[in-house]
Amino acid sequence: MLFKTITLNDLSQVKSIVEKTTFRSCQLSAGGLYSLSEKYGTEVCFADGFLFVKQRRKGFGVCYFMPVGVGSLSAAFERLRRYHAEAHGGDFVLWGIADDMVDDFRSVSGDFADAELVPDRDWAEYIHEAKNLLTLSGKRLQPKRNAANQFRRSYDGYEYEPISTSNLEEVWNFQQQQLEAERVAEKNATLLTLLEEENRSIQLAIAAWKEIGLTGGVIRIDKKIKAFTFGCPINADTFDVMFESAEHSYNGIFQVLEQELIGRLSGFTYINREEDLGIPGLRFAKQNLRPDILLMKYSARICTPQR
Repeated sequence: MLFKTITLNDLSQVKSIVEKTTFRSCQLSAGGLYSLSEKYGTEVCFADGFLFVKQRRKGFGVCYFMPVGVGSLSAAFERLRRYHAEAHGGDFVLWGIADDMVDDFRSVSGDFADAELVPDRDWAEYIHEAKNLLTLSGKRLQPKRNAANQFRRSYDGYEYEPISTSNLEEVWNFQQQQLEAERVAEKNATLLTLLEEENRSIQLAIAAWKEIGLTGGVIRIDKKIKAFTFGCPINADTFDVMFESAEHSYNGIFQVLEQELIGRLSGFTYINREEDLGIPGLRFAKQNLRPDILLMKYSARICTPQR
């Protein structure tokens, strides 16, 4: 097996494999794999119709995603285990085994008793039916619907504009303004580090907008950008909202931003709003939007026998 740092040239092959699956985890989106590649040292390998992903994550060291593809999963799995034993040695760690991958994992893990799935709530993903985010209908989403309606009444001259090469520089400048405001206001060093890492990921994504195949939009008030969001498909029925940012003084702007984006997407049944990373404020906001699916993720450490 030959693992190499993921590049833009790999994304078409990533998409061609993942789009054939029913997996809805954002970790498999081409945009996510590429934009987070520096943070996690992402490497990929393509073999026998499968996508293999290797990363380096805090608390795990070298770890792998479940092989994704069409063919013999057992053979792909064993091939990956042999590679790890020869290239790195030590325990073989799978990370990011989502709920919709567990059956596949169980089908190939019966021969080692120590393959316990350890849940990680901080990395659970929030998935919504697109129609629910678009309409915000029902009692449970009434507060969000009210906020969106209030925003539209207060700023009836707002404009939604798709992101394109003509306004990408403005989007980036707005992101820098938001980051600077967070630097001044945020006193938690850990959260500041996460914001800096996210900023770098946004930069990588914007620089490769066309190559990744990103879709997004901005909200303007008085001709100035006050919010943006963008993402890309994971598979045929699920869209990954990778990043969103807005001036928080505009109540309801996030809801309107998502409604505008989703209303322009075509053919997607589900919207993945990614993880909360264990950040209390972010968890509250994501839970408050009442996801239809909370996609749990697990890790598995497969001990290598001592010789």
